[in-house]
Amino acid sequence: MRGEDTTMMLNMTEADYESWRDDLRCGGREEYDNQYTAASLYAGGWRADALPDLIEQFNLTGDEAERIYNELLEIEQKTKGKEE
Repeated sequence: MRGEDTTMMLNMTEADYESWRDDLRCGGREEYDNQYTAASLYAGGWRADALPDLIEQFNLTGDEAERIYNELLEIEQKTKGKEE
């Protein structure tokens, strides 16, 4: 991770995420769960520009990474819009 990102705390551990991801695949709730994942990651300090670190940390597939990246980007844009 880069500079200030190294001190960020996560709301979920890798094991929690993998367990949740397995449930997601079986439950067919991908869209809602991607939003929840992105919101949790955002609250934990992750941002869309840290995608390579997210992929490595959570062993994301290409599809998972793309969906989560898009959700994180949307959250960042909404948050930026509220701050302005």
